[in-house]
Parts: sequence; C-alpha cells; structure tokens
Amino acid sequence: MEAPWGEIYVSDGYGQFRVHRFTAEGSLLHSWGEEGTGPGQFGLPHCLRVDSRGRVLVLDRSNRRLQIFDAEGVYMGEWPDLDGPNDLYIDEEDNVYIAEGNFRISVFDLDGRLLARWGEPGEGAGQFADHPHGLWLDSRGDLYVAEVATLHNRLQKFRRE
Repeated sequence: MEAPWGEIYVSDGYGQFRVHRFTAEGSLLHSWGEEGTGPGQFGLPHCLRVDSRGRVLVLDRSNRRLQIFDAEGVYMGEWPDLDGPNDLYIDEEDNVYIAEGNFRISVFDLDGRLLARWGEPGEGAGQFADHPHGLWLDSRGDLYVAEVATLHNRLQKFRRE
C-alpha cells in the first residue's frame, strides 16, 4: 500500500508476523511486529491501508481485530471482535469496509463505530456461499466482494443506492 507521502507499507503475514515500511524507491526503512496476541503483535497480518489521518490500519486475521499504528509503526489502538478479517477498503467518505471470514461485510467510520453489517451463509442476494476474502469499491460506490473457499469462487457486486 502506497501512503500519500510516498512510502510503501507491506503486510507480511504468512509466517513472518510483521509489517514493513519502505521508501518509494524500495529501501527498507523499518519493520515491526512479532507473533502473538498483544498490542503490536500479530496472528496473521493479512491486509493494510493508510487512512486519511495518516494511520496504518492492519487487519490481524487470526487475532480477530484491526490494529492501528502511526506512520512509524507505533501502536495506537485496535478495533476488536472482528471475525477473521480478510480485506479492507477505505472510501472517499472515510468509511472502512471490511470483508470478514464469517460470511459478512462490516462498515465502520474512522473512529471504529459500526455503521452497517450484512451477510449470512447462502447463495441468494446479500448472502455468501463462501468467505468474503477481497473487496473493492468502484467510482460509483458499488462494492465488489470476492469469495474464495471450497464451494465457489465468485465475485458479487452490490450497487450503492
């Protein structure tokens, strides 16, 4: 993820339990994190984004939370009680969309207040046959959710009304 100031942040989750910060040219500036459940520790850092406040939001999938760091990697807080968070997207209105592994999508504001949540197992509209694993919004605000697991590999589109 490229930050507005040009640095690049990478979550290194499968066996490394770290976040890396690079210059725009690719030189390593700093890494942080280790395996664990405490502040600044990770079970599986799976995705990250930099918000409009300059904070680095890191999904910690195995620990069921989103951790918040400043640009230097200093722990600032967390949003607990997520269910296997896989991916996040921050829209132009600073809404934070999170694809959670338990068949749901959650939307928060930048202070961690839950604004919306939907999804349940199934194959109908608004249901997920498999775990939401990736998501993205287009220029109209329509949400695309990729499901991956054993039953289906599909993409659903949710139109913004």
